[in-house]
Amino acid sequence: MKTLIISSSLSKNSRSFILCKEISKRLTEKDIEIEFVDARNLDIKPCHIQITDCMKDLILKVAETDNIIIGMGVHCYSINDALKIILDTCFGKAISKFFGIACAAGGEKSYLSTQHLTQICMNEWRMIQLPRVVYATSKDFEGDRLVNKDVIERIDVFSEEFYKIGSKLIS
Repeated sequence: MKTLIISSSLSKNSRSFILCKEISKRLTEKDIEIEFVDARNLDIKPCHIQITDCMKDLILKVAETDNIIIGMGVHCYSINDALKIILDTCFGKAISKFFGIACAAGGEKSYLSTQHLTQICMNEWRMIQLPRVVYATSKDFEGDRLVNKDVIERIDVFSEEFYKIGSKLIS
């Protein structure tokens, strides 16, 4: 099983990046082939301006992967501009792929903001979502470490279910 993990935050102190790395560790332990993409390292531009070489590379990665995990921060109760550009430009071959969401937000009241990403993926590319989202807030971290045991347990469950369901969908 090939899984593409996209950490979409451009923040140098990205908490969603930390969540994605934790999920990546757990899936790697299950011998899943992981391709990790950190948007902070991408040269991304709106597609009406230019499709860069790294975006062309991401288009191929999306096409070749079995499933996708998207890490996001919350921006005005929605996704950030980098993720929007990635989706608009690079997800054309994501049709019917299985996906999951890991979200880091500043506070507890933004948990429904992941629904915007769900709507985009399900309506635009008929993707199938793991019905579990990893959601963490700033209080779940100390510096660059995830410390909340409940969130760590949710990551464990998310990773296990993503593996089990994802394996069945590609069989």
